[in-house]
Amino acid sequence: MSFSAEWDRAVSYEEFLESARENVELMRARFNDLLIKEEEAETLKTLQNDIYVLVIGTDRCYDTAGNLPVLARMASLSPKIHLRVLDSDKNAEFHQLFKVNGKRKTPVVLFLNSQFEELCRWIERPNAAYKLINEKTNPSLEERRARLKQLYSDPEILRQSMSEFLRLFLRADFILGRH
Repeated sequence: MSFSAEWDRAVSYEEFLESARENVELMRARFNDLLIKEEEAETLKTLQNDIYVLVIGTDRCYDTAGNLPVLARMASLSPKIHLRVLDSDKNAEFHQLFKVNGKRKTPVVLFLNSQFEELCRWIERPNAAYKLINEKTNPSLEERRARLKQLYSDPEILRQSMSEFLRLFLRADFILGRH
């Protein structure tokens, strides 16, 4: 299945920030503060194939605000990474295709080839964040939001996201024929 129509509707990271009403300063700070080690930056620069990353998310979501800047920073280091953001609220019907346990989760990160066909995906938050925040023990939506906002201020959580994304970039590159 090709997601070319959705790619065409999506916007760049900067356009997303310009139109965002919430979490803008958080996203800018996370982009600037992310520590990327030299070997990680080199790995990103060695990607051999173009990888198109379509993020389905919203500025209201702390998981999107925590992870989108990580992807944007990684994309800024490699000419092979092309990043766009599709508003999950304005594209709810498309977002429905990626439900987990019957619920829409954000962000959904799709790693695509040049024909905009899915190679792999990542949804919602890094594994380390799931360990720290368990929705069953934090029943209040406000408590979960506060915990997520605090969680994504932790540089180690951002590094975990970066590590998971780096593995997926390499996986996509190998699927596309990296040698």
